[in-house]
Amino acid sequence: MRPRLLLLRRTLARKTQSPPSLLLSSSSSLRTYTQRSTQSSSGRSPSPPGVRRRPQNPYLSVSNTSLSRVRHMTTERKAQIKHEIKAGLKFTFGLYLGVGIVMVCGYFLNQESLEKQFPTPPEWSFLTRRAFRHACAERYLADPDEPIQWGRITKWMTEVQGRLTNPDVDGAGVLELPPDQPILARDISVKSEAWKRGYFESWMMMAKALEQVDGWMLDLKRDLIFPPDMVIGPSNPNPRPIPAGFKGAPKEEDCTPAFKVNPNDIYLGILYTVGLSNKQRIEAGLAYASWLDYKGMEGPANIIYEETLNLAASETSPNTVNTTNWTLNVNENAPLPSENLLTTLTAYAEFRARNNDVDSALPIFISLLKARRSLPEDTSPPPKRRNKGMVYIAKDLLIPRAYPPPPPDGTGPPVRDPKELCAEAALSLHIGEIIYTSKPSNREEGLSWTREAVDIAEEQLHKLNPENDEHKPARTYCRECLATGLSNWKDMVSRLAKEEAARKAEAEAAAASGKNSSSRWFGLWGGNNKKEDLSRWAAEEKVIEERGRRAKDLLDDLEAPPKNPFAVLLQA
Repeated sequence: MRPRLLLLRRTLARKTQSPPSLLLSSSSSLRTYTQRSTQSSSGRSPSPPGVRRRPQNPYLSVSNTSLSRVRHMTTERKAQIKHEIKAGLKFTFGLYLGVGIVMVCGYFLNQESLEKQFPTPPEWSFLTRRAFRHACAERYLADPDEPIQWGRITKWMTEVQGRLTNPDVDGAGVLELPPDQPILARDISVKSEAWKRGYFESWMMMAKALEQVDGWMLDLKRDLIFPPDMVIGPSNPNPRPIPAGFKGAPKEEDCTPAFKVNPNDIYLGILYTVGLSNKQRIEAGLAYASWLDYKGMEGPANIIYEETLNLAASETSPNTVNTTNWTLNVNENAPLPSENLLTTLTAYAEFRARNNDVDSALPIFISLLKARRSLPEDTSPPPKRRNKGMVYIAKDLLIPRAYPPPPPDGTGPPVRDPKELCAEAALSLHIGEIIYTSKPSNREEGLSWTREAVDIAEEQLHKLNPENDEHKPARTYCRECLATGLSNWKDMVSRLAKEEAARKAEAEAAAASGKNSSSRWFGLWGGNNKKEDLSRWAAEEKVIEERGRRAKDLLDDLEAPPKNPFAVLLQA
């Protein structure tokens, strides 16, 4: 009995004191209802003693196969992808639409800004006005460091003229003249004053552009235009090098004239056009005569100048000008000359002076200066300064400006405003230059005329307000006059200083050799005066350098930076 009881106690002690590893292993082998053992039912390991397994129901478990099938493109995933594609397309379309709207707005704002700087007649169509504005911007708003693209200006103005003379576009009512008239002349009498003015300005700009590209050739192989001195051929054996960036120089056999018309055709067309004013004809005649003079045709240029003078003189009294030598009659009983006559006579006198006919030019210049000094003073009040604040900027941006009124027709006498005073200074420059070069004994007199002109031009530049847009033409004219006067003054004094230095060196050489020994006895009284006289022109050279430095700011014409329109909001 005892051995059996001892065996029973040991068995119960083993059951109650089982090791933790056995409990863990037994508990880890438990399965849930939704799990299925990897082992088959037949090969299932026996349960530990005292542990019951959960039943394995087939309908609660998922069959575990080696190749599981998963649906990646579900209905929800398709809807999400469609939504993302639509959202991306909307965002891209909105982005491009916004960028396009900004670019269109920027383009029209730029066109509006150009319209305010270069007004065009309201009767013109948009494309005609756009071409005219682009040509003006290419001419006047180009980078000073870059050459002006006269070829582009010519193409723009050719488009403008083609549209203005086309009856189906902007040339309704424009009539052609008989065949015996110049081919480009038209009858524009039925058009408004604004249309005629724009027509005249476009023709004049095209003529100026054609002057710059006269003789240019078109390379048919590359569709590029080149100056005639760059084309390789028998007529130009030593061509000028082409600019950097071109593959090779054009050949004469591959080139043809770039433009069908020339400045002569343009100017003749303007002069014979019916409907233009006399002032416009005079301006075109002076430009045509200057072009002929530049080409070396002095005879035809003189004929055009005289015809222009007759046209200008026909608007004044018969005793205003002497048609024999074209000098003005300046006395108490003589009427005042018109602005057109003063402008034409000045251009004609300059033409005579350029062609070495100073005997005819000097009396005309002197009579012109006397006539200008007898003109009435400018009594008009100074222009009011515009307050360019936020309200002005908003109005100027939203409300289009009206086309400017017509300028004076030039039939009346001008007044002595700052621009006319600078014209007097320019006449003094011409007179001083002629007198200086006529005789050596008249050099100091010619130099005094030049000094007076420089003083007048500098004084007027100080008076003119650089922030006033109405003073810009006068400032430009006075600045050119001041620059020319300083240059002439410097050249005149430089020549006199060289002669002075030569005389001084000769005197020193003579003194050293003893030739002037007799004058040494009187050196106590005359030596200082001689030395002072010999250093006079060298001292005046220093004066001219100082005047040049002082006038540098006026000649540079630096514009003040534009004020911030939002600065008024920050002021107390």
